[in-house]
This record gives sequence, structure tokens and C-alpha cells, in this order.
Amino acid sequence: MRQLQAKHILLFRILRDHCLFLTRRQIERVLTLPTNSTNKELLWLLSEKYLGRRYRADTFGHFQTPLYYLGSLGWHVVGNPMDDYKEYRLQIQRRAEHQMDHRLSIYDVFLKFILEGEVRRIIDSEDKLWQEAINIGNIPDGWIHFINHGAFIEVDRDTERPIVLSKKFEKYVKFKESGGYQNLFPESLFKVLVFTTTEERIESLQQITTSDDIWFCTMEEFLREKLTHAHWFALRGFYALSAVSKKEV
Repeated sequence: MRQLQAKHILLFRILRDHCLFLTRRQIERVLTLPTNSTNKELLWLLSEKYLGRRYRADTFGHFQTPLYYLGSLGWHVVGNPMDDYKEYRLQIQRRAEHQMDHRLSIYDVFLKFILEGEVRRIIDSEDKLWQEAINIGNIPDGWIHFINHGAFIEVDRDTERPIVLSKKFEKYVKFKESGGYQNLFPESLFKVLVFTTTEERIESLQQITTSDDIWFCTMEEFLREKLTHAHWFALRGFYALSAVSKKEV
């Protein structure tokens, strides 16, 4: 009889704490297995109800693409009350298709930090904290605390006009300058990490940026390179997340 391994528990905890659902490609990164082996693992986890599965609405780009979430047994294994499982499952089944690509891109960022860095805390965009922190003016895609740094996460898929992002950047800077950030996160330094599509897009966004605390990188390069790679564009040059301490695998 097969038994759960540490990598399975890690996957369940990520789904419990940080990512409502994940794609096969993302799960492959967590399990650190080749594609064929990952597919076999997923079939077993589904059959034992450790995971559940829903399919994205059929489109040309996403025909019958599966998304995986905690099954009833996986939900129980990580200590969640079974009375809450039905609502959790309905939340995933009702998730609108138009939100999916953006949400999965955010999860790509979360996974990179979780799997390669020493992350202390992640706050998702849907956390009630952002409604309570009324002086911030933005709903970030997330906030990550690693070592002594804190970083707001913004995933830009080149769907918003620069003027919209310019106002968002201004609100972040005002939040820092007003002391609001220090009051909310007293143990972490301030940063905004923007993940976008191309270097051309970065150039256009830099033109509307006034703070050296706002850093830009293409999503492709971020996912490809090490967390400590100096690929972050800012007003005064290139930077690296040098305070990130990689985990031993």
C-alpha cells in the first residue's frame, strides 16, 4: 500500500495555505518529478481523494485544462475541519474563468518563493487585511515576507493602461512615505515587485515610475533564473533579491 511522502504533504500545505488550485505544470515543480511521473502521481492522488480536479472552461487556449485542489482526504490530512470542505470545493468550482490566467500567474510567483526561498509569510490578494488597511489604496496581488524584506506582488499581463498602473504605484509610494507601511509591517523593508510580459513593457512602465523601490522583471526570466539573480530593473539600475536564502533540496 502506497504511503504519502514529504513532497505530497508539502503540496497539500501549499494548496491549503497559499494556492486555491494548481495546474499540472505547477505541481510538477512542487513534486520535482518529470512529466510522466507527475501524471502518475496525480492519478493516484485523485483516486485516493487526496486531490480533486476541475476543468477550465473550454477555450481555444485552454481546452479541457485540469486544475487540481485538495480532495476530501487531502483536506483532512492537513488538519482542516471536514464541515468546511463543501464550501471550499464550491468556491473552486464557481471560480470565474476570466480570473484564471491572472490567478495562476500569481501562484507561479508564490511557488517560486516557497520552493526556493525562506518565506516567512504570504498574504494573498483576497485576504481581509487589505480591506482593513484602508490607507493603502490598493489591493495587491500579494505580499511576501522573506528574511527582513517585504514585497508587494503585482502581476502585469499587459492588460491595463499605463495610467492605471501609474496611479497604483503612486499609492504604494504614498503608503510608504506616510508611515502606513511601517505600521502594518514593522519588521520588513518596503519593495514592490512587478512581474510583466516583455522588456519593452518594462521600459514603458519605468517611464511612469518615480520610486527606486519599484522593481520590474519579466515573468519568463523570473521563473527561469535563480531568486538571487540580478534581473530586476529599477530607476537606478539592476538589482537582485540578495537577502533571499535558498533552501537546501
